[in-house]
Amino acid sequence: MYVKPSGVEQRTDLERLETAFAELSERGFGADFDVAWRCFTKGDAAHETPRGPKGFLYSYAQAYADAFFAEEGWGVAEQPVPDSVRREIEAMKPQLMAAAGIDPATHAETLAAIERGNLDAEDAHDDYRAIFEAWEKIGNNHSTAWTLMRDERRTRWHTLLRPLMIGWYSPEHLDEIIEVLQRNSLNVTAPQNERKVIIVNPSVTTS
Repeated sequence: MYVKPSGVEQRTDLERLETAFAELSERGFGADFDVAWRCFTKGDAAHETPRGPKGFLYSYAQAYADAFFAEEGWGVAEQPVPDSVRREIEAMKPQLMAAAGIDPATHAETLAAIERGNLDAEDAHDDYRAIFEAWEKIGNNHSTAWTLMRDERRTRWHTLLRPLMIGWYSPEHLDEIIEVLQRNSLNVTAPQNERKVIIVNPSVTTS
């Protein structure tokens, strides 16, 4: 569980969300913000989130990626590969493409088309995902990448770039959820009804 910082130090959007979710958990809601980057889909996150006597709330990796990483990945909304890993992959690219079964000529044509503006960067994503997965299979690279990406979520990719969607179920306690989020200096758009998600907007100022 995330421990709320003491004193008057400034907090990142991620720290505010972690603190709010931890407080809501202590108040009787099912709330675990780690689910937001562990579970890819809304359905998976809703299934894994614990139920509390007051209801539950959650986010999920697709929403988390769009909110915190925007278009900073290889053309899609996902956590960017750490710079050190990206440089190593580029240096090993020929052998990694071979391991991933990617035709170098086709890959080069795709990159050239992106450079000309005929394709979007997203069109190269499947190639880069396969190359990254081939790199992960070497030695301890999977563990190394996981550790680096976990650390960068806290030290680099911790500011909301786009609104974050939060799913919820708590028919009688929505006001309490909103109050806790807002008290943690989060810019919240409350849902108009139970079919709508809670929206946490990018902060204009820090607390």
